[in-house]
Amino acid sequence: MSADHVARHSVLYLASRPPFPARGGREKLILQSLDFLAAEHDVHVIVFCGRSESVDAGKLRELGCRSVTTIALPNSVEVAFNVVTRLRHSLQENLFFSRRAQTNVREIACQGFDVVVADMLRTAQYCDVLKLPKIVDLDDLLADRYRQFIENGHHSEIFGTFSNRIPRVFKAIEPMLRRHVLKREQRIIGNRERGAPSRFDATLLTSLKEVRRLETGSPAAKSVYANPQAVAVPNAVWHPDPSVPVVINLFFVGNLKTSQNLASLKHISHEIMPALIGRGLNAVLHTIGDHDQRAGEITAGIHRNVVHYGFVSDFSTILHQCHVALMPIVEGTGIKTKVLDAMAMGIPVVTNELGIEGLTVTHGREVLIAHSPNEAARLVEELANNPALCQQISLAARAYVVEHHDPLLLRRQFLEHVSVAVERGRERILLASGSGRRESGGVAPLQKIS
Repeated sequence: MSADHVARHSVLYLASRPPFPARGGREKLILQSLDFLAAEHDVHVIVFCGRSESVDAGKLRELGCRSVTTIALPNSVEVAFNVVTRLRHSLQENLFFSRRAQTNVREIACQGFDVVVADMLRTAQYCDVLKLPKIVDLDDLLADRYRQFIENGHHSEIFGTFSNRIPRVFKAIEPMLRRHVLKREQRIIGNRERGAPSRFDATLLTSLKEVRRLETGSPAAKSVYANPQAVAVPNAVWHPDPSVPVVINLFFVGNLKTSQNLASLKHISHEIMPALIGRGLNAVLHTIGDHDQRAGEITAGIHRNVVHYGFVSDFSTILHQCHVALMPIVEGTGIKTKVLDAMAMGIPVVTNELGIEGLTVTHGREVLIAHSPNEAARLVEELANNPALCQQISLAARAYVVEHHDPLLLRRQFLEHVSVAVERGRERILLASGSGRRESGGVAPLQKIS
C-alpha cells in the first residue's frame, strides 16, 4: 500500500526515554519514528522517565504528537520484586517493568488506538497484554552487543546510557556480578529478540544485515523489516584543506558516557594516537558528546592532544575545522549514526569493519577502512596529504547518504511497514477471537507475568 493513500490511524507510541535533547542515536531514532508517524497518523506518546528526568512536551507537540504522558520508572523495591518473580525476563526488562506502569499503559490503550509501537525491548513487554496490532523497533540486536562485551573481557558496564536511570543499589553491585549477568542477559535477551517477530506484527532493525540475522532464527521472519536512520545532507559542505596541515585535527562524536564510545576513545587514545606520533605527525583529537571523568582518565596520556567539547547540538563549526573523522568502532551493533552523520557532512571517515556494519560502502570510495591502529594512522596521514582524495571521498559519501538514507524515502518505507502491520494485527486478533468481529483498542485480560 502506498504511503500516499494510507488510512489515518491512532497510534500509541511507547518511548523508553525523553527524546530531547537528542544526545545519542537512540534518541534520534525515536524522534525519527515520531516524525514519520505524525506525517500520516494521530500520534500519542507515553514517555518513561527516570529520576530527575523531564519531558519537553512542547517540542513533542511541535513534532506533531497529539498528547504526551509520562510514566515513572520502577523503584528499588519494584525492581527487586521483578528479579525474583519474573525469571524468564532479562534484567534489562525487569529494571523497566512495574505493575503500576502496566496498569497505566493498559488504561491509556483502552482509548481506541489502532496500533501500538514500542521503541525497544524494554517497552515491548508492555504490549503483551494489549489486544492491538503491535510494532517493536529493536534498533539493533542487544544480544550481539553483549556477546561483544564478553569477548572483549566484560569491562563494559551492562546498562549503558540507562545506568543513570536505575536504582543506585543495582548500579553499585553491577561490577561484582557483571560477568554472570552478561552471560545470562545474552542468553535471555537473545531468546526474547528471536521471539519478537512471533509476538509482534512488525519487528524493525536499523541494519539489513541484522534483519537477515534475526530472520534466520525466527519462525515469523516475514514480519522483520529494516528501518535505517534517515540523514538529511546539510547545505554546508566540508571542504578539504588545499595545503598540507601542520596539525591534523581529528573528529570523533559520540556519547562518552556509554561503554561503546568509551571503548572507541580508548582505542584511539591508546593505539591510534601513539601510531600517529610514531609517524612523526602532530594530531589533535576533538571529541563531541557528553562525558565524565572516565573520558579524561582514558585520554590522560594524550591530554595535550585532545579537546573534549561536551554535548554540542550543532557541531558543524567544529567539524569544518577538522581534517578527518576518526570513527573506529570497538563494540556496538547496527548502523552507526556517527559514521552516517560524518559522511553526510562530507568529512572523510576513517573507520574499521565494525564501523561500516549494515552499510554497503566500499573502502577507498565512500570511506577508508583500517584493520589495525598502524593502518588507521597511515590512512589519516594519506588523507592529510591528499586533498584530491579527500574531495573524492567527500562527494561519494554524501551521494551514498542521499541515495540510501533520504528522509522522504525512508518515511515512505516506514509508513508502509506500519500499514502492513496494522492489517496483519487485525487479522491476528480476528482469528484469535474466533468471532469474525474486529476488535480495536482493547486489552487482554490482566495476566500474571513470571
